[in-house]
Amino acid sequence: MIRPIVGLALAALLIVPATTTAQTGEALIKKLGASNPVSNPGFPADPTAEYKIAWNVTAGPKEPGELVDGFRRPANFLFMSDAEGLSRARVHLAIIVYGAATQSLLRNVAYKAATGKDNGSLPLLEALHEAGVKIIVCGQAIAGRKISRDELLPFVQVATSATMARATLHAQGYATFGQ
Repeated sequence: MIRPIVGLALAALLIVPATTTAQTGEALIKKLGASNPVSNPGFPADPTAEYKIAWNVTAGPKEPGELVDGFRRPANFLFMSDAEGLSRARVHLAIIVYGAATQSLLRNVAYKAATGKDNGSLPLLEALHEAGVKIIVCGQAIAGRKISRDELLPFVQVATSATMARATLHAQGYATFGQ
């Protein structure tokens, strides 16, 4: 009777570390957004300002299943704004996705069907969404690639075009940076 219980306990010990070591959420943002610390910057961020920033992300992963490097930019900004002591309530971020990066917004099932690999961008995209980052895709890009909306991650917002997304965000006070 004790042997099966010991066996189950041992199996649980072997399984649990594997499932708890995967980083998600804020831990993943800190890991993938990390940069070199700068002590006493001469031009610090203004803690009273509202920061509204959007990035264009067009380049896909180097290999199917890898992380799209452009998705690190908002993670890096969150990391740096935390280091500067900015309130997250004053930080508003968005990414506008088109081009080869579009495929990385697919749910894992659709991504795997298209590439044969798991979507390596999925954990970071989920973490960014949980942190309040708007994830917007160009409607022209999904139409041109024949991607249906139900194949997209549920939190992805579809714009008419990347140009319209940039114009809308600009009208809302966002500065847009290229890749």
